[in-house]
Amino acid sequence: MRDESLMAAYAKGDAIAFDELYARHKHAVFQFLRRQCPSVQVCEELVQDTWLAVIHGAPNYQPTAQFRTWLYRMAHNRLVDHWRRFGSSSNVLFEELSDALAVLPDTTTREIELDDLLLQLEQLPQEQVETLLLKTAGFSHTEIADITSTKPETVKSRLRYATQRLRVSMGVAS
Repeated sequence: MRDESLMAAYAKGDAIAFDELYARHKHAVFQFLRRQCPSVQVCEELVQDTWLAVIHGAPNYQPTAQFRTWLYRMAHNRLVDHWRRFGSSSNVLFEELSDALAVLPDTTTREIELDDLLLQLEQLPQEQVETLLLKTAGFSHTEIADITSTKPETVKSRLRYATQRLRVSMGVAS
């Protein structure tokens, strides 16, 4: 059954439909938030808040977009609220991958390039990092625009500027 049908069933009171949606998306939502959250505990709280928003939003759910887009918009909004309250944190993706690289022998060009890329990602504005993460998660420009409450042109611009900055900072020809 499609996500949109499950959400419609949940809105009518089918708790099993919610369980299925949760099982399908819980890990992906956690990973999306974890890449931008300061700690696992904060991330877990944001994930809970996101699913509570889904529960509270169920009666008003209108499948005008894919459920997945709607869900990530909820997660994005919870993340933005957290940033407003506590400030934006350093890029957790950078920290996690840097820790992983630290245990590997630093001998290959690919590892060095990845380390450089992570350093450069940390220098990008948070909006550009988030847009890159959503794009690598497989969302279209339109879906990213819906999630981040921006226009598709803004998404394209953020991706273009992020890519340009990364290429320039890493000395890669365009």
